[in-house]
Amino acid sequence: MLGQASNPMLAQAEEGIVAKVPENLKASFEKVVHAGLTIMYSPKLEQQLNQRIASSSDPAKEAAEGAARMMSNLYQQSGKKLPIPLVIPAAMVFGFEWLDLVAKAGKADITPDLIAQTTQAIADSVLPMMGITKDKLAQLVAQSQSGGAQQPAGAPSAPQPSAGIIGTAQAGA
Repeated sequence: MLGQASNPMLAQAEEGIVAKVPENLKASFEKVVHAGLTIMYSPKLEQQLNQRIASSSDPAKEAAEGAARMMSNLYQQSGKKLPIPLVIPAAMVFGFEWLDLVAKAGKADITPDLIAQTTQAIADSVLPMMGITKDKLAQLVAQSQSGGAQQPAGAPSAPQPSAGIIGTAQAGA
């Protein structure tokens, strides 16, 4: 497990996410998650994080908003070269980490329903941020299931390998 989630349901969900990351992108995925968790658990942000947790009222929405902000930050830091196939899985890990913190603070109970709500909220927040509409997502899913190699019209092009947070990612996944 990459994240620090201590709740068994969240840990299992994170493990499921990691298992679906393409093998050629696992090292890059680990770097992205490590970079995000380093920011999330930074001593400089601890007070702000604690304040947000204390005022938490809608954990699924807050997890999604935080995951979207984190992915936007990491995407910008990567020079917009972070592989698109890593965006949603990494965002999910960050969202589940938030849920774990909120649960530890006694502000939420982790349930399968909360995990499902958070997963949907993260997808609804992060995909548009990356310029992926629901139609484009359906095209990408259909393409991946058919094994096609063509990029759907209007979809982001496959990023090239770069240094920085994503290291030497394999492009074309």
